[in-house]
This record gives sequence, C-alpha cells and structure tokens, in this order.
Amino acid sequence: MKYKVFVCDLDGSKCDPKAVSRQLCAAAVNAYCRMEGIEIPLKKEVEGFVPEDFLEGEKGKPYLKGHPVHFNVSHSELLWLCMVGESPCGIDIQQEKDCGYERIAERHFNEAEQLYVKREGISGFFKLWTVKEAYGKYTGQGFYGEMPSFVTENGSIVTQAGDAFIREIEIGPGIYCACCTEGKDDEIQFIG
Repeated sequence: MKYKVFVCDLDGSKCDPKAVSRQLCAAAVNAYCRMEGIEIPLKKEVEGFVPEDFLEGEKGKPYLKGHPVHFNVSHSELLWLCMVGESPCGIDIQQEKDCGYERIAERHFNEAEQLYVKREGISGFFKLWTVKEAYGKYTGQGFYGEMPSFVTENGSIVTQAGDAFIREIEIGPGIYCACCTEGKDDEIQFIG
C-alpha cells in the first residue's frame, strides 16, 4: 500500500491545531484522492470533502462514512500531520519536553517498557510513547486499549505487533514520530 503523510507547520500562525484539524483533514484527504485518482464527492458548489464529513468512532478514531480512504491525525505544538491511505493507519508525533516521563512510564508502560525508558531516558520515553500511540490509533482502541509489549526480549522497540507494522520516522532533533500500517513494505511519502 501507498500512504501519504501531509505535514503542516503552523509556526507563526495564531491558530490552535485542534481547531483547524478538520479543515486540514479535508484538504489532506481531498489532495490524496486527487493524487491517487480516487473519486471524491461533488456537492452543491463544493468539490470534495468538507470538515463536517469527518466522523469519530467510539474511541475517537476519525473516519469518513462510506468511503474507502483511511486517515489518521496527530499534532504536537504547532506541527500537524495527517496520514492517508486505502488501508487502516495510525500516526503519532511528539515534541520532546520535560514532562515527568519516569512517573508517566510507571503508570502506563509494562515492566519491559519501563526498563527500556530507564535505560534510554527521555528520548526512549518519547520513542516508545509515539509507537504505542500510533498502534492504538491504527487499531482504533486508543492508547488505553489492549496492547502488546512494544519492547523485544533483547530490549529494542518492536517493528511488528500482531498484523501491524510499526515504523519510527526521523523528523528532527527532539521530534519523535511513528506510524503503523498493515503492510511491512508499505510506501510512506511525506508531503508538505
């Protein structure tokens, strides 16, 4: 499968990423459909999806009713991402910040994951957090749904969990990103 990740750097603008997210989603999904030759709806004076077309599942996973395109959104500070493809996907981005990560890991990570964070420090925490978030978004169960361990027996982050393949994506110093898809060799292209 091919996925496109649309990136929007809202730096310098005075908007809240959550407030503009549905508008950005509509633009990203419409762009993906045009690029891939996928039919988009024609409405009165509007071609394509509009923010009101985007719905949320029981645990908050966004979707378009009756349309084959899947997408997922994440933002951190003023950096916003939307991953779009024809199969389920999940993406998460986090910018490193002081957050009491040891206490958070104790509450939300299993023993192997906590050991990983103790060994790797704050960067290990954010790497693991983005992987877990991307997986939870992929499954639609969210961060607090049932999850496997994301650390292998030899102490590294997993690249596969069940039928999901996980990729860590290098963005820049102090910025952590991971995505989750159902194909090991899925192609992921960043646009923006």
